[in-house]
Amino acid sequence: MDRRSYRIECMKFLYTLEVGGDYDKESIDNEVYNDIEELINNTDQIEKILNDSMTGWSLKRLNLVDKAILKFAVYEMLIKNIPYQVAINEALEITKVYSDIDGKQVAFNNKVLDKAKELCKK
Repeated sequence: MDRRSYRIECMKFLYTLEVGGDYDKESIDNEVYNDIEELINNTDQIEKILNDSMTGWSLKRLNLVDKAILKFAVYEMLIKNIPYQVAINEALEITKVYSDIDGKQVAFNNKVLDKAKELCKK
């Protein structure tokens, strides 16, 4: 599986968890499962960074697809040490396909992740 497909699988898994869905561990790639487990273990820190990166918004107000995309991008920057420009670009490309209905969501996610990258550096 290429890296973008991998990120999409992680985003879908996070989305499933956000909506309270159940999953069959046997059907999920081990690497995806392990990354999501690590993200969950660091969720307080990741969510704080995201909430601190939004002005007039909070994670609670976001649609669940964007929430999953943003959380995984911050996880990649903060925990996996993926270069910021790679994590942000990949998140924006995924946003274009899965969430950018009115053409504004890519700009919003870009702004949030640009602020988040600074908090990930600290």
